[in-house]
Amino acid sequence: MDFQNYYEIIIEVLVDNFDLDDGEYYGEVILTDELYQTSCDIAKKFDVGFNDEHTALAVLEMSKQAGVEPNTFSVSSAAVGCVVDYLEDNFVVEFDDEEFDEE
Repeated sequence: MDFQNYYEIIIEVLVDNFDLDDGEYYGEVILTDELYQTSCDIAKKFDVGFNDEHTALAVLEMSKQAGVEPNTFSVSSAAVGCVVDYLEDNFVVEFDDEEFDEE
């Protein structure tokens, strides 16, 4: 899966786990095996950081639990968010950075 395709799919998966007030991802998110593997591949390829102690890859691996559906996994949405943020911040993908008008 190419980075752009992954990005467009994963943003839709993460949307319910994003807190607009603090700009952080929270909770767990369910990923297919392919999305989980792609998240790990990107985290490894770019050595995406999570915090001072862990990489995004390490947190993805530590948080991985079998999902209810076959071939799905529950993982840290914050770790997946780090991968997405890396792709955006380093211009690996094209994205719309829309400003919302406050009325």
